[in-house]
Amino acid sequence: MRWNAVIKSVEHQQAIIKFDNSTDEVVIPVKYLPHGCRVGDVLQIDISFSPYETLNRLLGKINI
Repeated sequence: MRWNAVIKSVEHQQAIIKFDNSTDEVVIPVKYLPHGCRVGDVLQIDISFSPYETLNRLLGKINI
């Protein structure tokens, strides 16, 4: 899935981003943003599910 979001503000090493076509906002640490981003910049956010990594982590918990 892919969304566009705008950086609304940056304070105390945290950014507030607002998703396009939505009132939803997310607070994210600045360290996770691309270097040089500023207020007003548009971000492309891609999120995907990793079933194999999920399985590996579950199996790792069983083997502990």
